[in-house]
Amino acid sequence: MKHRLISSAIALPLVLGGILLGGIWFSLIIIFGAVVSAYELARITGNNLRKEPFISAILAGLIVTFVQTYDSYLDGLPSINIEASTTILPIVLLSFVFTSILILLMWGSDRKLGSFTCVVSSVSYTAGLLSFAVLARNSEFGLGWIVFLSLIVWANDTGSYIIGKTVGKTPFFPTISPNKTVEGAIGGYVCGLAVAIASGLLLPHFGFVDLGLYSLLILGFIFVVLAQTGDLFESSLKRRANLKDSGSIMPGHGGALDRLDSIVLAFPVLYYFAQ
Repeated sequence: MKHRLISSAIALPLVLGGILLGGIWFSLIIIFGAVVSAYELARITGNNLRKEPFISAILAGLIVTFVQTYDSYLDGLPSINIEASTTILPIVLLSFVFTSILILLMWGSDRKLGSFTCVVSSVSYTAGLLSFAVLARNSEFGLGWIVFLSLIVWANDTGSYIIGKTVGKTPFFPTISPNKTVEGAIGGYVCGLAVAIASGLLLPHFGFVDLGLYSLLILGFIFVVLAQTGDLFESSLKRRANLKDSGSIMPGHGGALDRLDSIVLAFPVLYYFAQ
């Protein structure tokens, strides 16, 4: 518990500061997350525990850096004739993401991925998804969108944990994550939707767009589904690799992937909804 509290005390102010400041400061937080999570994912799925994670980490950092630089460059141009440029980048990123998910879904526990597929899947999954966080934060009302998503994911994680610990009895995908329960999943949905409605009604007072109750319910439901799916997806990868945590960069919390698994799948949806 001591290590967990110390890790939170160090990481939380940095993450919150990056979210509030936006721009390059938010991108630096995302670049760091992409580098570490790509490194961890390559170690989980690859044969070479040095070369593949190192290459994946460098490429992931470069991709997110390019996305931030390219998006900033487009913002400095006149609004006319840049629609195609702003559309191509997200499509390319989504192609990377879908490719990586297919590779990881087909990856079996009885073998490791080859060097090329390991690097491609690790970089595409982490940098591809996290790049959408940069694009979403740089969009209009970007701060509000990131805060909105973060609150919903936090509520889902907290609700799932508390309800699962107190009244959870029915296993939820026991072959993937034995500790998760149906009651905990339902608790996550209830808390996530409640926070989606509450935060969506409060954020407009701070200059955030007014979404309306129907949109809040739809977005809250989608984000909770993606949060729980991302968590289960990473759990399945760790289980196939016989690992408890993806890494140890945050003592008491595990690795970067362990902290990001509940939110990364929602970033592309958030970006497109924010447009």
